[in-house]
Amino acid sequence: MPAMRTLLLLLSISLLTACGTSVNVVSSSTGPTIDEALAAPSVGVRKRVAVSNFESGSAPGKLGGGLTDMLSDALFNTNRFIVLERDRLDEVMREQELTQTSRFDSATRAPLGELEGAELIIKGSVVKFEEQCRGASLLLLSAKEACIGLNLRIIDVATGRVVNSTTVEGRSSTTGVGLVFTTSPLPIGLGGWAKTPVEEALRQAIEAGVRFIVTQRL
Repeated sequence: MPAMRTLLLLLSISLLTACGTSVNVVSSSTGPTIDEALAAPSVGVRKRVAVSNFESGSAPGKLGGGLTDMLSDALFNTNRFIVLERDRLDEVMREQELTQTSRFDSATRAPLGELEGAELIIKGSVVKFEEQCRGASLLLLSAKEACIGLNLRIIDVATGRVVNSTTVEGRSSTTGVGLVFTTSPLPIGLGGWAKTPVEEALRQAIEAGVRFIVTQRL
């Protein structure tokens, strides 16, 4: 009988795992690290991904564009996705049109009709932005701690369906950031927060978001 109860328990856990919800909450201190996610074998070919401009809500206006750049760079650095430029696509198209004129060497002209379409769009929004927030620990009550909350939705372009979503939070008190930020500085527009608790919270939030996206094995 004990063996039967153990078997039933394992079966229940297995069923609960298989029927997981599509909404996940991830913090920068839980789940596998970026190193561990990258070490896992990828499934199939790399998906073509485009990151839409973040909605910043009541947060400072330049935050949305900066987060878009940060997430695009971080996803590219995972080497798990083909990241497509969308925010500055008009510049690419203008260059293509310009090179078609007779002033350019035909051998160097960018061919038309070869822009790649995205398979997945990642849409983000800032749901929390506090340059000074209080942590759960009494030791942090007198310290300056920044908190950033992001909502991320992964949309299948072919169907328009939201295939997964998550809300992540970054806190400047959280230690450790993975390989996606080894050398990259803050994007232009976010430089005013460089070397502040806000920078740490931004990096932690993006790190948590990338960890979630990578582990979905899209």
